Amino acid sequence: MHKELHTIKVIRDYMTTKGDLPKHTENIDSVYKFFKEIEKSKKFNSLYILNYIYNYISCDEVSKRKTSSRVFEDLLAIIFNGSITDELNRENDVADVPECFENVRDKIAGNKREKIDLLFNGMYGISVKTLVGTNREINLGSFEKKVLFDGLSVEQYLTERQASNKEEVGLGSRKQLLKLFKLLQKEGLYQKFSRKFIQMYEYIFSDDMILGIKKGEKLTLYFFTGGEFTDLVTSRAENPENLLEVVNRWEGNSIRINRVKLLESASRQVQLNFDVLDETVIKLVNDFDFKLHKTYVDYCNNEKSGDILKMDLIKDLDGLFDKFETEEGLR
Repeated sequence: MHKELHTIKVIRDYMTTKGDLPKHTENIDSVYKFFKEIEKSKKFNSLYILNYIYNYISCDEVSKRKTSSRVFEDLLAIIFNGSITDELNRENDVADVPECFENVRDKIAGNKREKIDLLFNGMYGISVKTLVGTNREINLGSFEKKVLFDGLSVEQYLTERQASNKEEVGLGSRKQLLKLFKLLQKEGLYQKFSRKFIQMYEYIFSDDMILGIKKGEKLTLYFFTGGEFTDLVTSRAENPENLLEVVNRWEGNSIRINRVKLLESASRQVQLNFDVLDETVIKLVNDFDFKLHKTYVDYCNNEKSGDILKMDLIKDLDGLFDKFETEEGLR
C-alpha cells in the first residue's frame, strides 16, 4: 500500500466517526454524495484526499500511466472500506446467467465477474474506469462475440480491424458492424441477435460504474447505476443504426462503446478542480513534507549539524500549525 494511503485510512476513520462517510457502502449514490462534498469542501480531510488524487492519479506526470487506474481503485477501497477484486479469490456465479446461455454459463459469468473492480460487504460491486481526456471510446472488456453470434451463421465474419472478406463485413468498425447487422436483417436473424445481445449486455454490465476523465488540473467523475449504463445501449438494440450510435466495435473479445454518448447520459457528475490546492493550507503541508524529507537527507549526508536542522524544522512546523489555527473552516 502507498504510504499516503495509510494517512488517508486514518482520515477515513475520522470522517466515519464524524458522519461524513457511511460505515458501509451499499450503492453508487453514497459514493457520489461523498465526492460531491469533496468538490466544494475546504476542510483539511477533504483537501488531503483531493491533494492525493491530483498527485498520484490526475496530474500530467502520472495520468497516462496504467498504474493510475489501480491507484484510484486503491483509494476508493480505502475510503469506502472495500476490497480490490484482483486480490480476491472469486469463483464465477452462474446462478443468474440468462437461460439462453445455458451451455456457456461459466464463460458468461466469467465476463461479468471480470467487470467488478471493487467489492463492498462481500456483495455490492462497482466497476471503475479512468480515461485521459482524448479518449473517444471506452473499452468495456470481454463480451464473448462467439457466444453472442452463435447460431446466426456469421462465424466467418467475426474478425476485427481489417475485414477479411470482400463484402467488408466484420466487427472492427461501425461501418463493418452495420454491414454485419444488415446481413442479419436480410437473413431474418437480426431480432434473434437483438434479444441475445440485450440479455447478455444487461447481465454482464449490471453493476454500477464510476468513470473518471483526467484532464490536467481537473478530474471529472461520472456515476452510473447498472440500469442506467445498460439502458443506454440496450434501448437502441432493436435497430442497427440506433445501436451503432453507442457501439463502436470489437477489438479481440472486448466491446468498445462511444464515450460521448455515455457521458451525455450521466445524471450524476462531480468535477474536482485541483487549482484550489495552491490556495489552501495544503500547499504549506506539501512544502513542509518536502522540507522534512530533505532534512533527513541533509542530516545523513552531514550537510549541516543536527541541532541546526532540527531547529529549522521545528520553526517551520510551528508556522504550519499557526496556519492551521487561523485557517477558517479547516476543521
